[in-house]
Amino acid sequence: MKFKPTVTAILGIVFIISALYAGAYQHEEISKIRSDIIVIDSMKVFGDLERPGVSFPHDKHTDALEKQGKDCKTCHQSNADGLILKFNRTEDIDQPTTLNVYHTDCITCHEDRADEGMETGPVECGECHQLEPDTIAAQQAIEFDASLHHRHIEAADNKCESCHHGYDPDKKVIAYEKGKEDSCRTCHKEETVKDVISLRLASHQQCIGCHLETKDKIESNVVKANKCAGCHEEAQLKQIAKLDSIPRLDRNQPDTTFIKSLDNIGKQMIDAVIFNHQRHEENGDSCSTCHHETLNACDSCHTLSGSAEGNWVTLAQAMHNTGSDRSCVGCHDEKQQAKECVGCHSLTEPKQHVSAGQSCQTCHSVSIDKLRTDKAAGKELMAKHYQTAPVKDTKIDFEALPSEVIIDVISKEYKGVNFPHRHIVESLMEKMEGNILANNFHQGKDVVCQSCHHNSPDVTSPPPSCISCHASSGVEQDGQVPGTKAAYHRQCFECHEKMEINDPVSTDCTACHEEK
Repeated sequence: MKFKPTVTAILGIVFIISALYAGAYQHEEISKIRSDIIVIDSMKVFGDLERPGVSFPHDKHTDALEKQGKDCKTCHQSNADGLILKFNRTEDIDQPTTLNVYHTDCITCHEDRADEGMETGPVECGECHQLEPDTIAAQQAIEFDASLHHRHIEAADNKCESCHHGYDPDKKVIAYEKGKEDSCRTCHKEETVKDVISLRLASHQQCIGCHLETKDKIESNVVKANKCAGCHEEAQLKQIAKLDSIPRLDRNQPDTTFIKSLDNIGKQMIDAVIFNHQRHEENGDSCSTCHHETLNACDSCHTLSGSAEGNWVTLAQAMHNTGSDRSCVGCHDEKQQAKECVGCHSLTEPKQHVSAGQSCQTCHSVSIDKLRTDKAAGKELMAKHYQTAPVKDTKIDFEALPSEVIIDVISKEYKGVNFPHRHIVESLMEKMEGNILANNFHQGKDVVCQSCHHNSPDVTSPPPSCISCHASSGVEQDGQVPGTKAAYHRQCFECHEKMEINDPVSTDCTACHEEK
């Protein structure tokens, strides 16, 4: 019997052959990932590149020079501002001149090393200019947090002018004014603008120059200035020790303030919010945790109606945006994902911030009408507000709670679950203890109960049974309210999983239910 190929068979054979060829000729995985790879594509300032940029391993060259007793000046020139980051030139004059600097100096150095019998680099065009280089860059930006900032303050002997400077437009000089220190991003943007160099260039020029100058003077100068890995490799960054205690940074900031300043209350309709600036400093990694490019007050850019300076993001949006880690609500949402909190917060309605016992007045607590007529009283109230950790009436009479609850409303094949009710409540209250954020926002004695009894009008008295809302038929009501079985399982499973509770919760029903 002769084989008659069908269309399906032919397509199958083609697929198998294609897969074999794809496996055989698949491009090799990138063999190396380095934090010190600098892509040399300087020619693009003169137009489109004729060849791909060069992946240059900076630390590898640094190590080779150190073995010969050479330093950064072998490849970099300097001026009054310190080391120039460009390779063997101070500026890009034209394409032929810049091209010649690289080709002459790089190739000559490699050829000289080869003549001396030393390990060296490529000398052919295609060896440097590669479309798919074997080594690529993977740089992690260093986080200049409060701990690292204070270490630099001590190293600079409290001389803020060592790093911070402003610009005097009248005298056209860089100047320092105490008390007006600002973020580097205030002036240095992502790209160089006119005479103001980019943040990347400013950081490298300032940091590298200082570390080179102080490398023999400061014992804690653990980051080698001439090594990219010291600031951009995860393993190296983890070696930078965090300070246990960090003195408060004095930048003339208030201890407490109104989100909308007293002088700009204007047409604001809702009551005002007092913001404890000092406590948020203690819980933030740096000023940029909340602030953007400048350290100005939020309402200087984010106005009630929006402004160009704030990218037309209104003050209300800036404070309530759930997708931003700089907004109040967004940051608090993120804190709720801690395992001590997420068991309850993952079970409530997503992004639900107004629930029983909690409303806008939780934050908007100061009469706007009173502030408009009596600003002095507002300032006095602001000075006293939150000087101690807020403690709400969250104490529960545990003895009044049922110790155990038998859940057996839908029991058929299995016996009911013996639910350790009092133990669960005590455990949740312990996790809240000492948490200022929880104490402030968990108002009332029944707040901890609301993750399970989420729609009960008053859970301080015996609450309605779950079956009152969750039908025993198992059918979702209106496509939203799950049946009793689904409600119980979702509540228990998700809580145990997200809070990393080791008690048995699995697909084995007998872990919780005893068979009848």
